[in-house]
Amino acid sequence: MSVLELHFGIFELLPNLVLGKIKEGIHFNKELNTILVERLIAHYGEDEPLGYVSIRENSYSIDPLIHLHNSRYDKLCCIGIVESNQNILSSVSLESKFFKQGKLKAFQYHIDAIEWTKKELLKNLDINFENHLN
Repeated sequence: MSVLELHFGIFELLPNLVLGKIKEGIHFNKELNTILVERLIAHYGEDEPLGYVSIRENSYSIDPLIHLHNSRYDKLCCIGIVESNQNILSSVSLESKFFKQGKLKAFQYHIDAIEWTKKELLKNLDINFENHLN
C-alpha cells in the first residue's frame, strides 16, 4: 500500500482500490478531480480496473458533475461512499444520477463499502476475461 497526499485529500492506494478522504472545507470540483485522476493513472496505469471508496468523515462540498466526467473512464468500475456522520446532509442520491447506473452506492460502514467494491471489481474482471476469450 502507498499513500498519496494532495493538498485537498489523502488517498490510500491499494491493489485495484483507492480509499479517499477529502479534507475539511474543500470544494471538490472538476479541477481537483482532474489532478486526482492524473495521479491515479500515473500510479495504476490505464488498463487496471479500479474501485474508489470515499470516506466522508469531513464536511466538504462536491460538484456532482465530476461523476459524469468520471463515468467516461471504463476502468473505474464503481464508487462506494461511506457516510458514517449522519449529521452531514447526503448528496449521494443526486451524485448517483451522474455515474454509471448502480455503480455509485452509499454505505454506513467502511467494511461494507470495501466488500461491495471488491465484488464489483470481480464482476469487471470476469467480463474482461470473457471478452478476451471471444
